[in-house]
Amino acid sequence: MEGMSRDIMYAVFRTQKALYRLIREDAARVGITEVQLMVLYTLLKKEYIRLNDLAEKLNLSNSNVSGTVDRLVGAGLVVRETSKQDRRAVILSLTKKGKETVLAAFGEQSVLRRRLQRIQELIPPEEIEQFLRLQDKVKTILLGEE
Repeated sequence: MEGMSRDIMYAVFRTQKALYRLIREDAARVGITEVQLMVLYTLLKKEYIRLNDLAEKLNLSNSNVSGTVDRLVGAGLVVRETSKQDRRAVILSLTKKGKETVLAAFGEQSVLRRRLQRIQELIPPEEIEQFLRLQDKVKTILLGEE
């Protein structure tokens, strides 16, 4: 891969790596992994979600998410319930402890939160909006959805 294509690929990789490093720091501070934190955060934003929908939202395999959820259930952070609409489906939700954990991870001590706030302090809103539009276009093209 040459030139601009390589530059685009590495720019995305470096940004993703930086985000995951910050998420990993926040997760470690509350005693969980970054994948566990992303599961908890997703459940905080969309409670009562099915396992396969959670996997799709996180862009992870069902087996990876299932194993992560097993550990979160074992730690008392997530509850599995049978769906009232479809007895074959399992619905996931946070426990009180799970909600407290994700809020602590992304609370005042969150490295990720402080860095994202710093971005908003240093970069004008118009440039952030332009970046978000460009990022969405790049993602759409990479996924072949254009």
